[in-house]
Amino acid sequence: MIDQLVAIDQSFFTFLNGIAYCPVLDAIMPAVTRQENWYPLLGGLWIALLIWGGRRGRMAGIMLIITIALADQLSSAALKPLVRRVRPCNALPLDEIRLLVRRSGAFSFPSSHASNSFGMATVLAWRWPRLAMLFFAVAILVAYSRVYVGVHYPMDVLAGAALGVMCGRAAIWIVVAARRWWERRNVVEPARGL
Repeated sequence: MIDQLVAIDQSFFTFLNGIAYCPVLDAIMPAVTRQENWYPLLGGLWIALLIWGGRRGRMAGIMLIITIALADQLSSAALKPLVRRVRPCNALPLDEIRLLVRRSGAFSFPSSHASNSFGMATVLAWRWPRLAMLFFAVAILVAYSRVYVGVHYPMDVLAGAALGVMCGRAAIWIVVAARRWWERRNVVEPARGL
């Protein structure tokens, strides 16, 4: 059963990486997949949440920190060393893949890019539900870019996406529960006899 899933995953990788390509995406996807390109936008968004986002914005800012800490550590520090799946760019012959970025020696499953992107999308969708489709579209684009540039299998990004959503939901639950606890604890009790 596992062998069949791996074979299907490799077939999808071959299609998404090698067959379904175009010159425009060849130019765009390496920029999309590079984390550093997102830092100014995400940093600005985080600061805006804290300054102008109101109570829910500040809560979302805290949720984003928790989400990234959970998603990144679970994917990179816990699951990747446990599963030890070799990246396609290191497992397959280079003439069978289109590698558009530098190789990484890190393991492949799950994709940390996907887990972080989907975790952030989950939190931002909680803050701005009307923009949820936009946030998840960006997360899908980042996740797809990992397959397109040749460094992840499709199952890597699907697992990373699921992990990210779970971490985002966990962060939302933690912050909302903490906020409710704080509000209950700090309710001013009415004076006796009034």
